[in-house]
Amino acid sequence: MKTDSAPEKKRKGSRSLRARLTFSFILFAVLLMAVIWIMQTGFLEQYYEIAMEKRAAAGMKLIGAAYSYPADLDLDEFCDRLADLSSESDLYFYIEAVDGTFTISSNEQIGAGRMFMGGGYLTRQAIQMLGESQTGSVSFIAQAGGREDSSILVNASLITSEYRDSIYLVSVTPLTPLGPAVGILSSQLKIITVIALFLGCLIAFFYSKRLAKPVIGLKNKAQELARGNYDVDFDSTGYAEIEDLGETLNQTARELAKADDLQKDLLANISHDLRTPLTMIKSYAELIRDISGENKERRDEHLQVIIEETDRLSDLVGDILALSKLQAGTEVMENQPVDIQKSAESILNVYRVLEEQDGFKLTFTTVPGRIWVMGDERKLQQVMSNPISNSIKYSGDSKDIEVAFSEEDGRIRFSVTDHGIGIADEDKEVIWDRYQKASRQGTRVRGTSTGLGLSIAREILQLHHALYGVVSELGKGSCFWFSLPIAEKDIEADDNF
Repeated sequence: MKTDSAPEKKRKGSRSLRARLTFSFILFAVLLMAVIWIMQTGFLEQYYEIAMEKRAAAGMKLIGAAYSYPADLDLDEFCDRLADLSSESDLYFYIEAVDGTFTISSNEQIGAGRMFMGGGYLTRQAIQMLGESQTGSVSFIAQAGGREDSSILVNASLITSEYRDSIYLVSVTPLTPLGPAVGILSSQLKIITVIALFLGCLIAFFYSKRLAKPVIGLKNKAQELARGNYDVDFDSTGYAEIEDLGETLNQTARELAKADDLQKDLLANISHDLRTPLTMIKSYAELIRDISGENKERRDEHLQVIIEETDRLSDLVGDILALSKLQAGTEVMENQPVDIQKSAESILNVYRVLEEQDGFKLTFTTVPGRIWVMGDERKLQQVMSNPISNSIKYSGDSKDIEVAFSEEDGRIRFSVTDHGIGIADEDKEVIWDRYQKASRQGTRVRGTSTGLGLSIAREILQLHHALYGVVSELGKGSCFWFSLPIAEKDIEADDNF
């Protein structure tokens, strides 16, 4: 019976980006309309009460100030101002002189503001309460016309002035929205809700499609990349973040393609280098079996070839293992003071025998004093040995090799220079890669190269945070170099280093 795999089950339990975006837009529209409905239906009266109370307090303050302070009060202008405020704020004002000489009503004399059933009684009640009050102001809530569902706020204040007679100022403020207005708002709100939800769904559908389209395109191309198609082009437009993601994926595809080519080259080169010594070992073993088994001199010669090829196989396997450990970060690095010039001299002394045997001239130039760096001495010696060995192998007719140290900007620079066959420009970019030989024109010296030396040296130098490089011209020689920061110069010498 067929069963779903774990990724398939997870996929079935999830929703697409477009579906999530569409749902999110619609949910936002619904929540927005829900908030509007709650505010309009549940809190409209409370909000209206608070707003009208503030309007009444501000109106009372403004009218009181307009009556009290001017020395020459223009009654017509004062009444116009009272009418404007009453009309704009939906407030009813009543003014009566304390001595009863005049009254002003925004409803009866000016024609602005709302007067309520029983309003006259309320103003008289407010003035009476004001007369009994010791604070100069009173405030209370009553029902308009005795209706419990229609509340009004009555404010009264005693306004005094040094320029004219004192007055009673009364304001009547509706605290309940007008019924027809509420009904109209509810009808409009229903229409707005339908339109908003329709537009929300429409925008959600098209905008989610537009947002999801480039992401889906990247997903489809990423699937091609996962199947091994490294030529795929992640062309994404429309949004800066998606364009950045597309460029990152393009860079990833290029790097994967390079890694794939390098892996193929590595397998081909390793297969070739393994096949050559194995073929030699098998051939010479057959010679010993069939021809030289009884001839000691010839047998020893053939056995020596087998031993050399076996050593070469061992070196190759060892270099592959060392490089793998370095790149995997599992190789343990010792960080201690190293007398770099002394370490280089001990390496160079190993090759001094070639001066007598093969006519090489090895020149060693140092910086005065002892130069200390922090690092792993054994691995740094491995790095310094590699370019010296390469210079000897590819020196050509010239046998002059210069090993030199120089100090610059707080760093010590190690370099190995030869005047041999050199390196072509196209090879300079790849010689540090795995299994790339420094020369394609020269003849390989049997049993001396695995093709991994420079790659191992690069990994070690990177672990030491060193600067490194090569300067070379085809037919004129090469100069390999690296530099490290100089450690404290007052470090005491240690015989164990």
